[in-house]
Amino acid sequence: MRTESTAPRRHPEQGGYARGEETRSRIIATAISAFGEEGYDQASTRKIAARAGVNPPALQYYFDSKEGLHRACAEHICDRVLAILSPALERAAAAVRARHRREAVDGLCGVLDALVDGLVAAGSESWCRFIARGKADGAGPAMSTIRERIGIPLMDATARLIAIATRSAPGSEVTRMRACAVLGQVSSLYNSRENTLEVMGWSQFDPRGLDLIKSVVHAHTRAALEAAGVRPTTARSKRCSASAN
Repeated sequence: MRTESTAPRRHPEQGGYARGEETRSRIIATAISAFGEEGYDQASTRKIAARAGVNPPALQYYFDSKEGLHRACAEHICDRVLAILSPALERAAAAVRARHRREAVDGLCGVLDALVDGLVAAGSESWCRFIARGKADGAGPAMSTIRERIGIPLMDATARLIAIATRSAPGSEVTRMRACAVLGQVSSLYNSRENTLEVMGWSQFDPRGLDLIKSVVHAHTRAALEAAGVRPTTARSKRCSASAN
């Protein structure tokens, strides 16, 4: 079985799979919705093909198998999420190298901001359902891909920033638990997107809503660091605290 990354792509001028990457992208978008709604085991590749407007053999042509399609969905989501997170993660890495408490707190706030911004990225609603269903079902290869490309790097970066801010070891249980708690503030919004909108009386996440989320998340993070014996005093921290009051 050839892998997705090395599989040849034949783009004949007429018929078959002439549209190439456009067709492939449409299948992936359709599959993300289908897997999110029905789960890996229940989602039918035949139905996915019909919804995407292609013949069933097209899925085998582009992805080899249902497992290959599921993995391609995960890679697509990872690429989009990392495009949002990468600038913040690069700044966080610089803060880790500098090993200054205030820069670490700023870097942590930047990572959280990027995560919040992801709530309004195109396709994020489908991503949320896909990931939530994958976690619930525990089926298919997607979750290990997402965990390796996003979950682990994000957790490691957060733990390193918190370790610098609290003068603790990044690998200690308490530091990693703090990282889980800090990231959980935003991941809970992804996992319960519809419920959050309903509770807040919002039809969608808009700029004003994102600003409110960021200010509350910053204030909670600041309080958690203060409880650990740290008092961040950067201008950003002060603005976040003031906007939350």
